[in-house]
Amino acid sequence: MAHSARSKSKLRAKKEKISKKGSDYAKTNEERKERLAQKLQENLLKQKQEGTDAPVMEVDKKVSTSGWRSSRNSLYKKNHTRKKNKSIKF
Repeated sequence: MAHSARSKSKLRAKKEKISKKGSDYAKTNEERKERLAQKLQENLLKQKQEGTDAPVMEVDKKVSTSGWRSSRNSLYKKNHTRKKNKSIKF
């Protein structure tokens, strides 16, 4: 019978293939790491050149954190707590 892709023997074999230093997997992984490191380095240099003119966020008014929120759940609760206070009188 065939083993699933998650079987211990398949995972062990795949791990050995990847971890060997001379394998194709290790070579491509190292090349990928080098490419990503170079790309990050270029992006960092680009940000440093453009970074001095970064926009500054200005906050003019304060945001109130008290009271009911605008989420659907809180609006539902708000509406239903009002209804509980009313009672039917005969």
